[in-house]
Amino acid sequence: MSTENELKIVKQLTNVEDNRIEVSEIGWTSRVYIIDGGKVVFKFPRNAKFREGCKQEVAVLKLIKEQAFNISVPILNWTTEDNEYFGFYGVEGKPLREVIDSLSEQQKIEIGTQLGKFLKQLHDIKNFGDIKAQTLDEQTAEYQSWYRKDRDLLKEFFSELELKTIDDFFAHEVPKCMTGSGELVFCHGDLDYNNTLINGNNQVGVIDFGDARLYDRSQDFRGMDDEILRDAMIKAYGGGEVIGKTAAEATSKMIDVLNMLYCVEQKDLVGINNFLMRIRAKILTVE
Repeated sequence: MSTENELKIVKQLTNVEDNRIEVSEIGWTSRVYIIDGGKVVFKFPRNAKFREGCKQEVAVLKLIKEQAFNISVPILNWTTEDNEYFGFYGVEGKPLREVIDSLSEQQKIEIGTQLGKFLKQLHDIKNFGDIKAQTLDEQTAEYQSWYRKDRDLLKEFFSELELKTIDDFFAHEVPKCMTGSGELVFCHGDLDYNNTLINGNNQVGVIDFGDARLYDRSQDFRGMDDEILRDAMIKAYGGGEVIGKTAAEATSKMIDVLNMLYCVEQKDLVGINNFLMRIRAKILTVE
């Protein structure tokens, strides 16, 4: 479908003018239409190949719509039988990544507590139908594959010796960090500082359930590398060894590399420099 026709559909369904609609072309699988900064969002799969992913995300949004969470989540409102597009009421707020460094310890605890309670309820969902599953071993292989596929994009930023260090990290440390309970539960799948939003009252919202499926419960704690916030999440969740400190630290390093690869592909210079500094400090610094 052309952008012109997609825009026409969005305008007809929402009765808004062009100046309130932002078109995002960043995603490989879908073109996204954002109304009033995220109050309403529409996704159009780019071709028939990606409609299966659309079908999965719609199923997830239908599932979470049945829950009464303590935080804000997207609310599905528009669908089509052929998964040509779908739309939902979004979540307002700033990404946690933009504010994490300015938060007090108490604010981090409050946010972590909200997230922990949300995850406890999310992971307890049982009627998830035919939602896809992925084991820890399968995740490990996938992360390593992503790195190997795009590894050469880093040659501009690291020496061969530095790349060898990162190679060794993915080959040997990543498998060690992928530990958990072994029980697969319904997870968000990509919970991190970008997909966690904070409003002016420090109320939490969670977005982007496109990777939601059955994972080890540790998956939803891996994207949070602030110890105060993560510890508050685990305490509110119910305590226990959800993810060990060593595994959390290694996961954080892995996510930084994968995020930098994404930023290089998107030519995001701010993101590149941010993750470049993190990788140098966390993986390449000799202790």
